[in-house]
Amino acid sequence: MQTHAMAETDPADETSLRYMGWRIVAALFLVQISIFGFGLYGQGIYVAELRRLNDWPTGLIATGSTLCLVLGSLLSMFVSDLLRWIGPRSLVLAGVAALATGLVLLASADSLLHLYAGFVVLALAWVGLGTITAAAIVGAWFDRKRGLAISLTFTGATFSGILLMPGLVLLVEATGFRHALDIAAAVLAIVLVPVVAIMVRFPRAGERRIAEAVHAAPPLSRADLLRDPGFWSLTAPFAFAILVQVAFIVHQISILTPVIGFQSAGGAVSLTTAMSLVGRITLGLVADRVDPRRAAAVSIFSQAAALSVLGFSTSTTGLFLACAVFGFSMGNLITLPALIVQREFPSNAFSVVLGLSIGIAGVINACGPATMGLLRDLTGGYATPIFIGVAIQVASALAVLAAPRATNAAVVLDRRMS
Repeated sequence: MQTHAMAETDPADETSLRYMGWRIVAALFLVQISIFGFGLYGQGIYVAELRRLNDWPTGLIATGSTLCLVLGSLLSMFVSDLLRWIGPRSLVLAGVAALATGLVLLASADSLLHLYAGFVVLALAWVGLGTITAAAIVGAWFDRKRGLAISLTFTGATFSGILLMPGLVLLVEATGFRHALDIAAAVLAIVLVPVVAIMVRFPRAGERRIAEAVHAAPPLSRADLLRDPGFWSLTAPFAFAILVQVAFIVHQISILTPVIGFQSAGGAVSLTTAMSLVGRITLGLVADRVDPRRAAAVSIFSQAAALSVLGFSTSTTGLFLACAVFGFSMGNLITLPALIVQREFPSNAFSVVLGLSIGIAGVINACGPATMGLLRDLTGGYATPIFIGVAIQVASALAVLAAPRATNAAVVLDRRMS
């Protein structure tokens, strides 16, 4: 009986709701709401409103969005080093400061140079608040429940579209674009700073059962991974599939507004992200019983089908249905790489593999907004870039199904551990 009582109060029991790791998940859930809401989904509003207010070409504004995502991805490859140097709390707080500052700069942008400065600062926010940082911190707290914990954390990205997007649209309509972003910056600082300061940290001695040290250098180098075909069979398909996804997210309001109006377009974005939540929950229920690569292929194919409808339909119902289908798989394309890494790579290489994969993929898919914007300007509409996106997604879905060859990284790790 005494042993059973001790087990129930074991501070390192991941299955207990009292386990500190679940509080970390809750705190980073809020962080993901903020960074995806203002750092990704909100960019659709920034592109549309900045074009309206300043009469700047869509391509030039979208290039700033791409600059933000590329720079953020490049810098995020070194998140594991930053976590060792300054710790998770300082890194996340710096990300909050960068996000608030970036919003203020975008709100007051009256020149392209000023605009790009805002996007650069927003890129720094992705380093401190993005998925690589969140996955690394959560992964330090979990072993057996790591996949579930990361999936729940990333659900915040979905809630950002459901909660923040319609709220930001209403705030823009009520107060104007510039005042809306200033208010948003103040609110997120007031909410996130105390939460992060109190909650976010690495586990202390006795708070986690497994023996590996969270601060230890990863056993696999980035050079090992870059030579590994299994790593590229994961990274390349997701990089190009999410390129199309990010492009659509950023341009969704601009694509839909001429057909259904600005407010309805905001509702379509909310529906898209609400379906992303449904998709995440569905994946969570079956994640342990399905092949994540096959799930990824189905997800990408469904998005290609939805984009095909968006390319020619003028029906409000058809467009909303297409957005719903697209959204169902949207969040899963962010979660599935972590599930594949967990299955195909050693546990103690999780952070470095996921960080490098998402970093490389992020540089590629960050080109999506600018590419779609430039193609839109060149062709006079969104039909051509949408159908190019369909072709890219079909190719990506086929590629992710290709079985990876022998994992050189795993061989390297086995040799180092022997």
